[in-house]
Amino acid sequence: MVDRRILRAFLLLSVFALVAPFAFAQQTGSISGKVTSVDGQGLPGVTVEATSTALPQPRTTITTEGGEFRLPALQPGSYTLTFSLAGLETRTRTVQVVLSQEATANVTLGMSGVSETVTVTAEQTMVNPNTTAIESSLSDEVLEQLPMRQEYRDLLKLVPAVQYSEDAIRGPSAGGSGQDNVYQFDGVNVSLPLYGNLSAEPSSHDIEQVSIVRGGAKAVDFNRAGGFTIDTVSKSGTSEFMGQVTYQVQNHSFSADERNGGSQFEEDKTWGTLNLGGPLLRDRLFFYGSYYRPTISRENRSNLYGDVPEYGNTRDEVFGKLTYTPTSNILLNGSYRHSDREVEGTGVTDATRAGTASQGEESRFRMGILEGSWVINNRSVASAKFTNFINETLSRPDNVVDVGLSVTPGARLDINNLDQMGLFVVPRPLAGQTAFNEFIAPIIQRYGYVENGTRVGGGRVGVDSTFSADDFYRDSAQLGYDLTIGSTVSNDIHIGLQWYRDAEELVRTSNGWGRIEVPGGRVNFNGQPVFYQAIFEQQSLSESVPAIRGEFESRNLEINDTIKWNDFSFNVGVMLSQDTLYGQGLREDPSTLSGYVRAPGNKYVMHEVDWQDQIQPRLGTTWAYNGVDTVYVSYAKYNPAVTSLPRAASWDRNLSREITANFDQNGVLMGVTPLVGSSGKLFEEGIKPRYTDEYLLGTSQQINNRWTARAYARHRYSANFWEDTNNNARVAFAPPEGVPRDLYIPNLADQIAQIGGPNATYVIAELDGAFTKYYEVTAESDWRSGNMFVRGSYTWSHYYGNFDQDNTTTVNDASSFVGSSFIGDGAGRQIWNNRYGDLRGDRRHMLKVYGFYSLPWNASVGAFSVYQSGQPWEAWNVEVYRNLTTSLDDTARYAEPAGSRRTDAHYQLDFNYTQNIPIRGYNFQLAADMFNVFDKQTGYNIQNKVNTAAFGTPRSFYDPRRFQLAMRFQF
Repeated sequence: MVDRRILRAFLLLSVFALVAPFAFAQQTGSISGKVTSVDGQGLPGVTVEATSTALPQPRTTITTEGGEFRLPALQPGSYTLTFSLAGLETRTRTVQVVLSQEATANVTLGMSGVSETVTVTAEQTMVNPNTTAIESSLSDEVLEQLPMRQEYRDLLKLVPAVQYSEDAIRGPSAGGSGQDNVYQFDGVNVSLPLYGNLSAEPSSHDIEQVSIVRGGAKAVDFNRAGGFTIDTVSKSGTSEFMGQVTYQVQNHSFSADERNGGSQFEEDKTWGTLNLGGPLLRDRLFFYGSYYRPTISRENRSNLYGDVPEYGNTRDEVFGKLTYTPTSNILLNGSYRHSDREVEGTGVTDATRAGTASQGEESRFRMGILEGSWVINNRSVASAKFTNFINETLSRPDNVVDVGLSVTPGARLDINNLDQMGLFVVPRPLAGQTAFNEFIAPIIQRYGYVENGTRVGGGRVGVDSTFSADDFYRDSAQLGYDLTIGSTVSNDIHIGLQWYRDAEELVRTSNGWGRIEVPGGRVNFNGQPVFYQAIFEQQSLSESVPAIRGEFESRNLEINDTIKWNDFSFNVGVMLSQDTLYGQGLREDPSTLSGYVRAPGNKYVMHEVDWQDQIQPRLGTTWAYNGVDTVYVSYAKYNPAVTSLPRAASWDRNLSREITANFDQNGVLMGVTPLVGSSGKLFEEGIKPRYTDEYLLGTSQQINNRWTARAYARHRYSANFWEDTNNNARVAFAPPEGVPRDLYIPNLADQIAQIGGPNATYVIAELDGAFTKYYEVTAESDWRSGNMFVRGSYTWSHYYGNFDQDNTTTVNDASSFVGSSFIGDGAGRQIWNNRYGDLRGDRRHMLKVYGFYSLPWNASVGAFSVYQSGQPWEAWNVEVYRNLTTSLDDTARYAEPAGSRRTDAHYQLDFNYTQNIPIRGYNFQLAADMFNVFDKQTGYNIQNKVNTAAFGTPRSFYDPRRFQLAMRFQF
């Protein structure tokens, strides 16, 4: 029944879209209000005209019988509203239209002919009587006067109540995993497909406005985020030609010494930017274009192996955008972004990795958008949006060896030149292993690094081991229709349809023999001692091994009604989703137990999550009890969409796994064995999708026309987490009472035998009792005046549970699989193994204050400050689980409850000074930023493996104090 209703709605909207010009995306805002006479009665028939340099043609509407008006689908920017009616005075209002929000402008018209101009800025963002959403926004005027770096990622520090993070890959925690956030640029989801982190590279210089939704979401804009959603709108051309040339520099002498260990270097950074916009057809077509070139270079580098190659990182980004209004009620935007990056000399910041083993990187980022809006009348708007996102990446060795691989027994590894065979891991002596230590002594003497005058093992020499071409794609399309009906009781009805497909293509091959290690006779192959091992990618063996492709396809339907009655606003909405996971390497066959047979290279449906399993209600009530200030309550359910299982569980992963080649003491190949870590996996029957339930209670206060405040309490509960795990985990690894003692898939071996694959022992299952909880109390406030803006927030929160997606790798900041991490992998890694406690993203106390002040001498000062509690961590020790495993690996095996320890709290102050120098109608600008003024390099990312010499010491530190200088010419 659910499917039939959704199909009917889809067909209706599709027919509508065919007869209507394609329109709107959610990259707009709106203005609404009421026009009254001096006696308070609504005035019908008043003409309301909105003009802006950002909108090629003015937008006009007429007030209703009750005097209400609404101007939807407006480009973000500053608008002048003119209110006129024959026989009455004409008045104007200046209103700031904010991305994805509705500004309010109420006026009273008298009989006099005196006009009045009143400026109304965006202070209404915290007091919106028609929504329960926790949302905020910032304009480019604010961003340009704050201490900011150049990348999109730096915007995240400005999000109230969200953890401050300097991680380069993972996102900050906001009541969920760092992979639960959604990052959008011009409404395009630039989160890494299938992973959910921010690996794409849009820059911040083109951003006109930023909008953030942290909770209380309506069934609008297809919000499924288990964390927060951030969106930006890019700059557009205006009715006047305008441009800017910028050069920024951060010389190595501008930075304090780093506490981080590893290689020593001097790093210089520069950024060059050029943008230009204006009219192509006056009052019809505007253009905007930009060019961006950041460079990073490092010289005088060295580590324990001596000099390492110079590091170079260069990126070229071009962006173009057209804004077109063929008629006053149709708005179209089309844009394209193209970014290429080349990197050399990376991967050797580790002090024990030789410079010859450096890596290079290449990335190609493309983003195309077509969007617009058709205002059918003053009560209805139609919409459509189409986007294309491409992020192609290649990690490669800087140095390539010409060594042929062979898996034929008798093939040889040149043991006299191990540093020319691949990446050679120099062995370390082991206590009590006399024969092994004697065997490796000459190897260490040749390839080890010098420490205290002695050659020691543990380093890596030779060349980097792997070529990894990892390409990501996302295509999306969406339609929408908005209708307002009623007067005394009005209904703002929204219907939206969305389709998108995420995809990844992976080709991974080895350089030479890949990674070479020395067991020194301590392990056996077919009863014979193994002295050397080479671990290489199976895709290196044959061109017939296909690129591994995984896809995640999603269809979403949203229906929302905002009902306004007197001082009350009721939101009733629902979002429904249907997701399909596609793998590669099987073909459907209903005659088999699993429903599949093996078919390398073939696309197949791996798993489907039906509509009825992803019904996400959005309910809320707002009471503007005195006409301005509000109290509100809401409930929302989210089914986060991101999962990397189309890659991690795809059956052709059996063809892309690593292979171990085993050699005797003379380097003669005895045979090979595939590693079992990467293998296709089947799904447990009946698993339900992950969900987050959110409950919110809050109030917003318009204290005066400059000062607004908001306070709220929020609770989020997440469950139904999927993971790859041993099929016999609930039998073999001593679960507690209450966990079923059975297999996830009872006849797994029989199913695998029919498919014809390897004897896989892992499955995708819904882990028993996995959950996270988040409690939050936040107070935040804005102060705005003509020359000053300050935003502050304080948050007390507690994020805990037994499933920590942010703590599943050996390091803090990594692009880990969602649904295929260390969690659930063998003994000591199950949900019941000390997992319950504070999670990695828990920050019990967090205070943020930032803003700017305009000085009388045509200058401004800006600042950002933060204080937050430290990062939870716990000891890892495999010996706690010695009776359950023969492994020697401490990784992710908790020796004490999660989050038993915590790093130091971190505080930081960033500072900006900007000086404007007018020159004959132009402006020359000098800007200086200083980050981490007090040089507070707090340590985090603790080495938590008990059986390492560095146990308990930080592996990462917040960036040191550094200075950045910018010069801009604005015309």
